[in-house]
Formats: sequence, C-alpha cells, structure tokens
Amino acid sequence: MTKKFADLHVHTQASDGKYTPDEAVKEAHKAGLAAVGIADHDSVDGIEEALAAGKKYGVEVIPGVELSSELGESEIHMLGYFIDWHDRKLRVLLNIIQDVRRWRAKKMVEKLQDLDLSITFEEVLEEAGEAKAICRPHIARVLLKHGHIKEFQNAFEQYIGNEGPAYVKRYEISPRSAIQIIRDAGGIPVLAHPVFAQADEMLPAYIELGLQGIEVYHINHDDETSKHYEKLARKHKLIITGGSDAHGADSPVGAVQLPYEYVEKLKTKHKSG
Repeated sequence: MTKKFADLHVHTQASDGKYTPDEAVKEAHKAGLAAVGIADHDSVDGIEEALAAGKKYGVEVIPGVELSSELGESEIHMLGYFIDWHDRKLRVLLNIIQDVRRWRAKKMVEKLQDLDLSITFEEVLEEAGEAKAICRPHIARVLLKHGHIKEFQNAFEQYIGNEGPAYVKRYEISPRSAIQIIRDAGGIPVLAHPVFAQADEMLPAYIELGLQGIEVYHINHDDETSKHYEKLARKHKLIITGGSDAHGADSPVGAVQLPYEYVEKLKTKHKSG
C-alpha cells in the first residue's frame, strides 16, 4: 500500500501567502499529498475556496487558522485545526485583529517614510490583494520591489523586525485566549513552530490551558529539534503535527511532509472532543 503524506501548515492569499487557496491545494496535489491544512494568519477567508479545490484535485483539506498571540516579548502562534470557521466568537475576534493589522501596517509604512524610504500604504494594500489580514511580509515585498532591500528577510533585519525602527506592536491576545477561542470553535489547538515559542519552559502551562498538540515537524526545525519536540509531545501525550509553513514558491507546499497516520490521530482527537 502506498504511504500517504500531508502538509498541515499552509498559507494562502487570505493572509500573507502568494498562492490563492485553489492554487495552494493544487500545489499540494502536485506534491503528491493526500491532505493539506490551510492555516492562514488570523483569517479563515480562504477555507471555502480551499475545500472546493480539495474536491477538484482529490486532496483532503483540513480547515484551520493560525492565531497570533503574545507572552511578554515573545510571539506565540497557535494553530487551530478542524475549527468551525463560521463560529461567531471566532469571526468577531478575527475582524478585530484584521482591523488592527490594517492600522498597524499603516503606522509601519509611516515610520518607513520617516526613514526616507519610498513606500505607500496603497502599495501595501495592492500587494495584500483581497487579504483582510495585512501582514509584515506584504510590506517586505513592497520594500523588495522598490530595491530598498536586497533580500526579503532584510526587511525584518533592518526595518520591521521586532527590534526594527519601523516596528509597531501587534494586537495582543494571550495564549490562553487563543487556545480558548480555538476550542470554543470546536478546533484542536496546536502550538506552532515551538522552537520560537518558549515551548520547553511554557509547555506545561499551555497544556493546563487546554493545548492539545504541538508542531513537531517544521521547515525551521532540524532533525535534532524535531526529535526533541517529539519526545516532549509523547511525554505530555500531545498530538503531533507538522508542516512547511508554506507561503509560496520560496517556501513551497510539501517542503515538510507528515505521515498521514498523524492526520488520522488528529481526526480521532477531534471526534472525541
């Protein structure tokens, strides 16, 4: 029997990905994946199109979201799988976050202009397209187009990273709130890319708050890191997930492939509540 694989962390144009939801699912099909998780930053707007694409391309689409939260000075991202994307409380929160993201992006553009960089908010909106969740990568791409930076990552290193001169703090929700909102929407909360999330220190507290899984496999995890978090996941009886964190051609769908057995465990957990 042919072994099946999944990529459970894919972004689309509903946030800061380069592919439309349809294109993202098509890329999953081209990569030979059996399933793909659509998990946009603070947005569920790509789910309906992705589900329709899943039927077209024969790829199982798992509806998800990646909620941005903060703990102290650290950004903690919570993935929510099998969410009810029509849930009213979730929708209200996402609308608030998206409004603040828009305000935040405008303020960052103003700071960049104060640094004598030629960039306008209108250009950022054009880059974002139909995305309601305007993200820093949209700003970075405009800076790259203007030649203000040589590489995409330079935007964060020089200007809009957390310590950068044009950085503006995001709308803050706590990891507790992110976990609760995901669970209230019927989803399974999973700690994203734990290498960036104070996981070793905070994991017991997150579990007490209702965390049910951890992203063991990620494009930024080497083998040693993945083994470390797999050990932690088994110790705490957490669901294991993984994904490429795909945003486009430079970070393609399927760059990280998770054995489908983990998708089955995720579905079993969802059904058991």
